[in-house]
Amino acid sequence: MTAQLVDQIRRAVLEGTLPSGHALPSSRALARDLGIARNTVMAAYEALAADGTILVGARRAPVVADVTRVIRGEPFDDDDEGDPRLHISSSAMRLASFISDERLDALSSATSRARPFRVGEPDLSLFPWNVFERSLVRCWRALTPMDSLGADPRGHLALRRALLQHLAVARGVRASVEQVFITEGSQGALDLCCRTLLDAGDLAWVEDPCAPSTRAALLAVGARIAAVPVDEDGVIVARGRRTAPRAKLAIVSPSYAFPLGVRLALTRRLELLSWARSAGALILENDYEGELRFEGAPIPALQSLSLEHGGRVLHMGSFSRAMFPALRLGFVVVPRPLVPAFARMRAATTRSPPYLLQAALAQFIDDGHYARHLRRLKQATRCRRDALVGALGSARAGGETIHVPRAGSVLTLELPATVDDHALLRACARHGIEALALSDCSIAGRRGIVLGFGAHSEKQLEQAARRLRSLLAKV
Repeated sequence: MTAQLVDQIRRAVLEGTLPSGHALPSSRALARDLGIARNTVMAAYEALAADGTILVGARRAPVVADVTRVIRGEPFDDDDEGDPRLHISSSAMRLASFISDERLDALSSATSRARPFRVGEPDLSLFPWNVFERSLVRCWRALTPMDSLGADPRGHLALRRALLQHLAVARGVRASVEQVFITEGSQGALDLCCRTLLDAGDLAWVEDPCAPSTRAALLAVGARIAAVPVDEDGVIVARGRRTAPRAKLAIVSPSYAFPLGVRLALTRRLELLSWARSAGALILENDYEGELRFEGAPIPALQSLSLEHGGRVLHMGSFSRAMFPALRLGFVVVPRPLVPAFARMRAATTRSPPYLLQAALAQFIDDGHYARHLRRLKQATRCRRDALVGALGSARAGGETIHVPRAGSVLTLELPATVDDHALLRACARHGIEALALSDCSIAGRRGIVLGFGAHSEKQLEQAARRLRSLLAKV
């Protein structure tokens, strides 16, 4: 009741209903008029006097302070949504095109279960929740006062060690634990790299098509984007050399180029490393779902080749795709000379993710649960890819190209340039199907739909594919 009284009197003053110098009733009189306790009124007057809204003196009624010179007689209104004087940054304006109102509403009211073919969601039923829960409980019980400080901007040492051991075996990454930084998912790693390595106006290569989040991270720091096309052998390095030979950074996905699913051929890898060394540029290797490879062993990371070419590769990835998105844990392995700059940037901004999650994940990896989960996830994802490819290929409507991925959990259906892929997605939504527009990923304007197949069973995917086929036949 005190808070309500403070708010109402302050609002009346700011709106000018109670002008400067206006005498307020005594605490006893106001309490009697309102039918409340006098102590409530006295507490409200004390709060208003403390912030300068009213003036209180001995043996005289409180009066409204002179606030007109501050508010200049303007009416007080807490609904400033349409006020043109409110300023947002140019980077926020640039990012508005990447997150539409519809997308923002969907994120704010996300359902517990995705519809086929939502991109970026794993099948949560495959994750060993009880095992990870035990890791969390053990780490909570073992938490010490020193652990609770979480001071190292690079992240929890145990997780960095466990991660590096895993990366050395699974991806061929060669580094020391000092070079590993734990981030808030892959997007956190991407943001950290862009803020540390690029200035406004710097030029950066991106694959075309690529994930919209990659371009968003570059635009947020004011960097200029050089779109380098992707073919069946990955990013066309020669094209990048011609269009942007002096770029400062190249962001590539050698093991699995989203969303087309192609890998970067060895000759292109060597060509890319050669360009980076001659241009004095850096390469950010986004290992998006690189471990979910369906044919043979995972391809060694580009970082494993870079040491012979001057060590110009940063290797980044995420646990959120393989485990669950809300985990929000990712990483980046940086060349040794860049460690101090990254550590300072991290210490000055967001530090590292919550200690308890990092500690539990370290134990989860050390105990072998993460590797076992990856094997199970890879097998299930491959079966789902094959089921979706079979369903799509069994009733081809003509005019589209199916990019069958060798890894990862998305399949791209490329359509003729005359097709409005956003209109197609709106029709899909009316039939219980979600997808990503290829035009949102492509700077060159390629059209199509990107289908995520990791979150649903083969039967569900086949049923959704039949509905999609009927819609494609009408395009």
